[in-house]
Amino acid sequence: MAWYEWPLILSSVFYQLAIGAFIVLGGCILTGKLCFGQMDRLHRTMPALWLLLFSGLFLREITLIFSQVPVAYTLGQEALMVVGFFALALIYWFAEKGLVGSDRLRKAYLMLVIAAGVGYLLHGLMVRSEQWLVASHFLATTLCGGTLLAHASLVKAEHKVDEFNRTLPYVGAGIMVVCLLTGLPQLAGLATLAETQGDIAPFIAQVTSLGLLIAAVGVWFMPLLTKSKPALNVMTFALALIIASSYCAGVGY
Repeated sequence: MAWYEWPLILSSVFYQLAIGAFIVLGGCILTGKLCFGQMDRLHRTMPALWLLLFSGLFLREITLIFSQVPVAYTLGQEALMVVGFFALALIYWFAEKGLVGSDRLRKAYLMLVIAAGVGYLLHGLMVRSEQWLVASHFLATTLCGGTLLAHASLVKAEHKVDEFNRTLPYVGAGIMVVCLLTGLPQLAGLATLAETQGDIAPFIAQVTSLGLLIAAVGVWFMPLLTKSKPALNVMTFALALIIASSYCAGVGY
């Protein structure tokens, strides 16, 4: 994609961040370590995820309507999975807000929504499996960026579980390492393309993307390194770096 196709790039980034964050938040809820008050505050932060999903769908559809470019079947299927996940997640959210059904039933339904999110993740990896660099960026945005967004939501909700503050940054760092190990070897092909055809833009975009990803995780780790509590402004800055990283990755495809 080119830089001027930013609506399509951002729409994918928004999907991936929101779905990845919900998967992680769902896992945190299922641990049972959040008390009722913390869970209530956490659910109050979830409209940010709904806004990301809605914005992504809106940007995608408006762009495609005005561009009059036919959509590949795989992209249409991915968008359909996003819509399905969005609907399931909203039902869960309303059920939790209204305390509909038993706690066990709501947790079982939450597991179903998480499974739908994992299905989206696996489908996205399968679609991108022929290009490992693209797949690694998808994984980085969905899981690393999603985990960061989930952690920011927990901080916004003023959670009291120190284990989450210690564990989630390491989870994100581990995913980042996996993405780097799978993505870096592919840069050689882009470097060759830059030398033979003089097309250096994809190489620069991908290198910038990986650099921003490393920077985002570094900022995320600052509270651990300084032995302080995570601050929302620090998390927001790290999220901005992740979004910029994902955008550069999209430009470089």
